Amino acid sequence: MPDPAPEDATKPRLERPAQVKVPPARVLRELPVLVAAGPARALDIVRATAELAHARILLSRKTVRQLGIPDFGQSPSGFVPDDRQCQHISRVAKAIAIAAPRVPWRSDCLVQCLAGRRWLAARGIPSRISIGMKREAQQGQDSILLAHAWLSAGDVIVTGGDIADFARFGDQPPHT
Repeated sequence: MPDPAPEDATKPRLERPAQVKVPPARVLRELPVLVAAGPARALDIVRATAELAHARILLSRKTVRQLGIPDFGQSPSGFVPDDRQCQHISRVAKAIAIAAPRVPWRSDCLVQCLAGRRWLAARGIPSRISIGMKREAQQGQDSILLAHAWLSAGDVIVTGGDIADFARFGDQPPHT
């Protein structure tokens, strides 16, 4: 591969973190853990797996714009989930966090957001997918830009983990 032009050397690189796909045999070995989790938790994990599969297929067939991401203005800014909604949001968050690293396909942040958004919408809970970036320095190399997506319901982060270092893209849609 040719060396980048000198002016390209100062530009940050965009990089996608590696996500290891889980072999189906490992998924089958973890079934006893699923059964031991109890019927309610097991059903949540099965639902999360189905939602992740649906989201992965959807993402492979549609563009991010067709999927309405980021959700500019979709979730009311003043939305505060009640206790019942908070309990359901917590169940969704836990189930997706358990299922995502164990499925045999890529279920990175955007797939998890799509899965969670659909699951919450089925319960009438408004949520919003946000996308942001952060610059990360590499030892002895140029800095890289990392993109990340997260799902929130009101002020509650459902998927996406710690987003403190990420700057959310503007809340206004781009002018076309």
